[in-house]
Amino acid sequence: MSGKKVTEMGGKRKRQAQDSPAAPASKKQAKEAKKEPKKETRKSAAAANRAAVAAEPLPIMPFVDNPKGPERNREVQLYDQLSSEDAAERLTAADAVVSGLLMGEGAEESTMQRHLERRLFRGLASGRKGARLGFSIVLTEVLGQMFGKEDKYPGLGFDKVLEILKLKTKPEGDLSGQEEKDHALGLLFGLQCFVRAKILFSGDEKRWEVVFDSLIHLCGKKPWLREEVGWVVVEALAQMSQSQAETTLQKLFEAGLASSPEGVGIWIAARRQFPDMKFPPKPWGSSGNPLEHLKSLGKALKESSSPEGEGQAKQTGNWNPQLHFVWGMIVDQYVAGARSGDEDVAEEFEKFWKVAVDENLFSASASRERKFWGFLLFQKMLTDASDYKELLVSVFSPNLVRCLINHMSQEDRFLHRAAEKSLKTVQQMAEAHPHTIPTVLPKLIGGNGFYNFDQVTKTKTIDKMLGWASGKDAEAVVDILVKPALKIDGCESDKDAETRRQCFGDYLLSMIRRVNVTDESVDATWVKTTGLPILGRLSYSKKHLKCKPELSEASRTMFRGRLTSAFAHLISDPKGFSFPIELLQSVKTDAVEMEDEVEAAKDKALATMEKLLKKTKKASEKEKISLEALALLYALVVFQLLNGESDAASVLDELKLCYDKLIRGKEDEEGQDVSQVLVEILLSLMSRSSLLLRKVAQHVFTAFATEISAEGLALMTDVLGASESAKGQQALFDQNDDEEHDHDHDDEDGSDDELDSDVEMISMNGDGDDAAEDGEGDDMAELDKALAAALDTHRLDEDAAAASESDSDADMSDSEMLQLDEKLVEIFAARKKVPNKKQEAKDARATVVNLKNRILDLLEIYVRRVPEKVEAYGLVLPLLRCMRETGTKQVGERAHSVLAAFKKATKGGKADGEEEEEKADFDVLERIELLKEIHEEAAKDASHAFAKAVSTASLLVAGSLYRVDKRLVKKVAGVYRDTQVQWVMGEKKVAASLFVDWVNWCQSHAGAAQ
Repeated sequence: MSGKKVTEMGGKRKRQAQDSPAAPASKKQAKEAKKEPKKETRKSAAAANRAAVAAEPLPIMPFVDNPKGPERNREVQLYDQLSSEDAAERLTAADAVVSGLLMGEGAEESTMQRHLERRLFRGLASGRKGARLGFSIVLTEVLGQMFGKEDKYPGLGFDKVLEILKLKTKPEGDLSGQEEKDHALGLLFGLQCFVRAKILFSGDEKRWEVVFDSLIHLCGKKPWLREEVGWVVVEALAQMSQSQAETTLQKLFEAGLASSPEGVGIWIAARRQFPDMKFPPKPWGSSGNPLEHLKSLGKALKESSSPEGEGQAKQTGNWNPQLHFVWGMIVDQYVAGARSGDEDVAEEFEKFWKVAVDENLFSASASRERKFWGFLLFQKMLTDASDYKELLVSVFSPNLVRCLINHMSQEDRFLHRAAEKSLKTVQQMAEAHPHTIPTVLPKLIGGNGFYNFDQVTKTKTIDKMLGWASGKDAEAVVDILVKPALKIDGCESDKDAETRRQCFGDYLLSMIRRVNVTDESVDATWVKTTGLPILGRLSYSKKHLKCKPELSEASRTMFRGRLTSAFAHLISDPKGFSFPIELLQSVKTDAVEMEDEVEAAKDKALATMEKLLKKTKKASEKEKISLEALALLYALVVFQLLNGESDAASVLDELKLCYDKLIRGKEDEEGQDVSQVLVEILLSLMSRSSLLLRKVAQHVFTAFATEISAEGLALMTDVLGASESAKGQQALFDQNDDEEHDHDHDDEDGSDDELDSDVEMISMNGDGDDAAEDGEGDDMAELDKALAAALDTHRLDEDAAAASESDSDADMSDSEMLQLDEKLVEIFAARKKVPNKKQEAKDARATVVNLKNRILDLLEIYVRRVPEKVEAYGLVLPLLRCMRETGTKQVGERAHSVLAAFKKATKGGKADGEEEEEKADFDVLERIELLKEIHEEAAKDASHAFAKAVSTASLLVAGSLYRVDKRLVKKVAGVYRDTQVQWVMGEKKVAASLFVDWVNWCQSHAGAAQ
């Protein structure tokens, strides 16, 4: 045989390897012996391809008849590698074995027979490694060459070779159960090699009859191989003529296999290949379509123990934890109908799924093994969602969803992991094919599902699905979610309705929070057109809002909280400023009752907001930022007004002053500093624990940073010096002890979780307030006195003389006992109402620290935006003092970071106008004095962190002097010199790093000058 022919054969072998059977990896897989043939016979193609990596080619030499020495060793090595579990090694060995047997004119007949008897057929019965898989590859190629167009070996006829196979796979002697299984599998694989070699139908038709009879006999003897035998017949159908197929199906019917799952698959395959063939009249009628007989089909697929007829074959008797191949064939037939434009296919599939799956595999009486099959089929449908999209609506059937929820709710359920994997498959499908979400969602939250599906199943299935919906899909999803929340049929109580509506609020907020406003590739129009308008109507509207039961005030408050949280997310970037404004322009607020004066203030504010928006159309980009920021602030304050905030109306009056001065340029008759008014408004907003208000304040402050005066900054730095205690809080917020604390929380009943809250959580590091502990001790003393008075007792550490008094209540009457009980109840009830002073002190400290952190955020914005302004340097000393005086580490670190940001901002290049402005406003003596005060601060705290901050501030001021006039470095050096002398003389305690950093600064500037 020529080298070219050998090469072609090698290519053919690689193609054959893609269809070759697979085998169990080792004997220890006895448990899986029943399921491995299917895996091996039908999935080996993909496995072989994935593992087929480049391997070292083995030397190809013809085999000799009687090998000895090196020849024998080479042969042993080849067959050992042919049994390897490594696919690449196995394929390389297969190529060498096939070439050794067939290269040139082929091996001698005796050599070929020896290999068939002692190696190949015998190896099929081996459970060692990957023997069956590797040997099947070689046998398929060898049989194809032996019985192809020319019979090369007259002495090795078809019947004889088949007899050798049966002989070598026949169990003899005292064999274990696993060894018997290995022999049965070997016979199956050998018969499949004859089919895959494509030699059964090209010549003598009796060849197929003999092989077919052997297959039928095998599945009758070993029922657990029936599925694998059925698949081999399906493979053979592709090579048959129509008459051969008709004969084969008749024999299957006579063998009682027609009403089995394998029979259904074979009938479907035959009908697909030969639409006009004549089918046996039973059991699937003259059309041969099992799908037209759903009741019988359901029994066949269930492998019902009740016989359909006298010829019904016995059941497999073994459970296979893999999905039967027939299910894929059935579903594919429906898919083909859908693709061909059959309008009735969806309805037909729904009927099939109901009978064969929902009422069969998922019925209440179905075994857990059948339910497991059902979950496998469910996962298959979802994994191939792109193929089955027209059919998905029927897949989430009542019994399936019920079973899914039941087995997810408890981890100890037998099918919990199968249900868990099914839900993960749902999530993967939704992520890969978001267009399926509107189809799937109603099945999970409605009908047989639960609206709070995630809570019941303890998963995040719905939450994740909502996050992947966008554009038109998101609009459809919102519509699906809102209907069950507004009209709740059969609602047992108003509390149930409120719970359902809160769940809807959570769902919608979760969807909005997944929207990235800055990503222009994402279609977020649904937020403006659908998401926010629904939240707005549920919060503020009454007309055209049909709810059953009526929307409670608690639910409206909850929706307002969700709306606030949505705004907080959307305006994280300035591009999102329009979301609150556009909603305010469109929403009807007839559900909010307001006094005429407040209503007028609201209308006036809306009119001003419209003027600002109108001005943005003709403004420059820089002016537009300020206009949009002020319009946003107006919108948010109006929403506060609608939410019933007591001081919102007065804030609107102050905003009007800012608008007149900053936008219209109107002079204030009283000469009031408008920047102070603006800062006071922002401080008022930031004093509340609202993420939304903090972000709005930052946007507005950024827009008007250039307008902030030194007095406005002083309002902010004054807060940095406040005591982090209840007294500090009282001084900042002008509170009296008898005033109630106004908590800016969204949830009234405490049921909302942090997902839905706009309230910021504060964590602090530092010492607690000792006064709080003392206060708590005083409270306990008061409680002791009250109890002593009620019980007529004393404490053990009090007057010892009282010990002689009788405290016994043995002589007390029943009425006195009842009075005593009532008195005790009264005392403890009063105790419960008394505020916990320790908690109050902790809350007060957290409030002050929170406000300081927010102000530091604004100051960092300021120094980054206008580092050249003289007013910015007025922040240096307050920042250092804040860092030194605070009892909270976080505040100190933030103050230092502001100084570092200031220093970094001054290093950036300035426009000509900014540089001239800096020089014009510059006061050398004032700046030198500031440097001296910084060095005075350095001696007040010896900590490393403070020393680093002082050095940063000192070099910041030194750099500003150097930029104005390089000769001023002499004055700076003089200040450092004086401080250094005082340090050496022991008059000041400063860190040496102050001077080290100064020397490094000098060195860097000296190098730049050169």
